Amino acid sequence: MLHAFLTYINEQKLFEPSEKVLLTVSGGKDSVAMLDLFCEANRNDGRFRFSVAHCNFQLRGKDSDDDQIFVENLCKENKVVFHTKTFETKTYAKKNKVSIEMAARTLRYEWFESIRQELNCDYIATAHHLNDSIETVLLNLTKGTGISGLKGISAKKGHIIRPMLFASRREIDDYVTKKNLSWKEDSSNASNDYQRNLIRNEVVPLLKKINPNFDETFARNLERFHSLEADFRKNFNQFKTMVMREENGIYFLKIANVKHWQSANYYLEELLKEFGFNYFQSKKIFNSLDRLSGKMFYSEHFTLLKDREELVISPPSSSEQTKSIIISLEESNKEITFDYFDNIIKFTVLNIEEIDTNFERNNTILFADFDKITFPITLRKWQEGDWFIPLGMNGKKKISDFLVDRKISLNLKKRIFLLTSQDATIWIINHRADNRFKLTDATKKVLKVEVV
Repeated sequence: MLHAFLTYINEQKLFEPSEKVLLTVSGGKDSVAMLDLFCEANRNDGRFRFSVAHCNFQLRGKDSDDDQIFVENLCKENKVVFHTKTFETKTYAKKNKVSIEMAARTLRYEWFESIRQELNCDYIATAHHLNDSIETVLLNLTKGTGISGLKGISAKKGHIIRPMLFASRREIDDYVTKKNLSWKEDSSNASNDYQRNLIRNEVVPLLKKINPNFDETFARNLERFHSLEADFRKNFNQFKTMVMREENGIYFLKIANVKHWQSANYYLEELLKEFGFNYFQSKKIFNSLDRLSGKMFYSEHFTLLKDREELVISPPSSSEQTKSIIISLEESNKEITFDYFDNIIKFTVLNIEEIDTNFERNNTILFADFDKITFPITLRKWQEGDWFIPLGMNGKKKISDFLVDRKISLNLKKRIFLLTSQDATIWIINHRADNRFKLTDATKKVLKVEVV
């Protein structure tokens, strides 16, 4: 088994011999086998650098403490550095309103990552094996999954590596028996209270009645699923490039390009997942592409508008901001900044000599005649009835009409803000300045406002 273990690490490029690995050892059969294989590799040529981390979740009373002592003694026998931590798992689960299983997983990986950084380790190794990956796929299929859910557990993801995925549960059983290794049985593995255990204890045995070589057959399927997922990911990245652009945190999906793509409904579903939209919402959004504009959809953190030619995705929490900021600037050469609408807005008072009056016009920066402004000024959301005189023009224009002319979509209109002086609009931020406050030959001081 050692040869297969080393071959798998090499083929999957899990880590280099010079890199440090933190082994997560529970004391169960799988993790004990992983620890022994790392030790065997070192006994041969001392190639690996590793230490052990163990979690005590205090879920099984004395058994949990016994597991900790067992792993600690195992590390002493093999001269391996040992780290452990005890968690108040039930308290965490209750406080965060999650299952015990989810609480343990969160606590486990957060601590593993913190100790990885503390010890300057390159990777965290878990003892997931082939059957764990099979059970993951079956569980994903049962709950509903995309293509990515069919590939099972990844051998390497970020700082997490899984060097035991090459081995089935039966092969690990044979290894620990042959080596006469001691290990600790987790009594919760026999309980069907956990969904994964139900798959393992009830579903898989039934499938093996249909195909006694179920493990080997599914292993081949996993190889095919990995290839399919890789091809899909490549096409999906091309799809995103073709249909989506981003401007200042707002995402625009070109409807014509979406509809042009083969199997567009599924690719759109995968893209919208990134913004928190579920399968049913994605179906409704796709079905709305040929309908009238104006339909709104909401996820936890984003709003999607079906506009004329694009789907417009924006964060709704920011767009609901309603507070106004009163700003006083009366001293020359003074600079202040404000956090507003997820942006930092900087105000600077300059002498006319400090700027080039032949500057190129830019809607994202305002240059206004300081002496024409009555302070304090106000930074606020635009409202129905607001008007201004567009720079370069003499007549009044309603801001609502200006936004229509600019084809600003409904949800983006909520993100339009004004800088005003005694209710006179100085600037529609990032869009257009008011002609009444423009620089002239008589200007002596300049108010410069920019979004940074």
